[in-house]
Amino acid sequence: MSSITLNQRFEVLSLVVRNVLTSNSKNFQLHGDKQFITQILPTAPERAFITSECYDSSFDLGSITYIDILQRLLRLGFQIQSSASGSYSLPKPEKSIIKSEPQSISPLDTFVLQYTLVRTHIVG
Repeated sequence: MSSITLNQRFEVLSLVVRNVLTSNSKNFQLHGDKQFITQILPTAPERAFITSECYDSSFDLGSITYIDILQRLLRLGFQIQSSASGSYSLPKPEKSIIKSEPQSISPLDTFVLQYTLVRTHIVG
């Protein structure tokens, strides 16, 4: 019997969604191969690519919601390998340290979701 060696090729994308609670879910970055991102978002303007492997929806007036992006990726065979969420506070203007301030959520606080999506190809 002869053995067949199959190689696997992986495509990995990272979707980072910022300000989920206040931005109508349209504030996100998609990290991955630019050629593939342009297939998912064919009308994305060049200015929305802040690097060769990062699309930022805040530079795209016609951006869609991150849920629509997830649906497109799942239809294309991607699977969500991991997801995480959390919040962080952006640096605030300096104030007097004598007066203690109660902990509260300010408009500068950001809630973030991150998805790692993987699609596997078998190359024979």
